[in-house]
Amino acid sequence: MILHVLTASPDHAQLVIQAGMEAGFRETGAVSLLKRQPDKEAMPMVAVRSMGLSFESLIGAEARGVRQLIVTPDYLKTLVHIANERFVENNKRIARFSAALEAVSSSPKGKAGWEDAQARRERKRQEGLRRRKELRKDSKSADETGEDLTLQQSDVL
Repeated sequence: MILHVLTASPDHAQLVIQAGMEAGFRETGAVSLLKRQPDKEAMPMVAVRSMGLSFESLIGAEARGVRQLIVTPDYLKTLVHIANERFVENNKRIARFSAALEAVSSSPKGKAGWEDAQARRERKRQEGLRRRKELRKDSKSADETGEDLTLQQSDVL
């Protein structure tokens, strides 16, 4: 099985590689690591692959335009059983990869003190608006009282 994933950066590629390796895809690696344009960051392609559970077997041949089974029906049943077992294991690996990829790509919810970019942006915006309002209020009250709020050199750190 081979799955190619285009990533946004080398850091993202590392996360996909980590997920693939943890899921059992041992031959996973990054390809096309070079920058396409000098002023932009590289966008690596990650190949998630595993040949460990591949399966091949010769079961027939063609002679004089006629296909013939060259194994016994019991042996063919055994091969089908082995192939089905490998399909099940491959599906488990794919499910593990999907879960691992979701885990490394999702935001770390529940971590104490962590906030996502949108929440931080909004919080910082609100703090800035509040500070501006306080400064205007202080400036307005200083104008009304006639106080001189000019900083002296000794007041500056």
